[in-house]
Amino acid sequence: MSGRRTGQVLLMLAGLIAWAVQFTVIYGVTSTLCGRGWADATVLGFGIVPMAILSATLVTFAATAIALVWSIQSHRQSGEQSVAMTDRFMSHVAILINGLSLVVILWHGISAFILPACA
Repeated sequence: MSGRRTGQVLLMLAGLIAWAVQFTVIYGVTSTLCGRGWADATVLGFGIVPMAILSATLVTFAATAIALVWSIQSHRQSGEQSVAMTDRFMSHVAILINGLSLVVILWHGISAFILPACA
């Protein structure tokens, strides 16, 4: 795979990778804190579990938003130039995957605040 194609594939999968990181951090931290009995601990007046979930959600949401912006810019550049159909397809898929990943990341972040931490 050429360097350009590798970059396109990574841009396409950036949202899914960010969501996987968020998913792992949220459930890893929650299960560890709940298993150790530290779920009621606070950091700066906020519960440690919601703070960890909020931090993971904000970081992964920002990373995915940046990937979405790059995907849109790549798509616009491919529209201005004569590019292969594969490149146009990959830019469309990158926009779709990164956009849907934003929704999924928010979905997981919000649901963690609706439900009790160690239920």
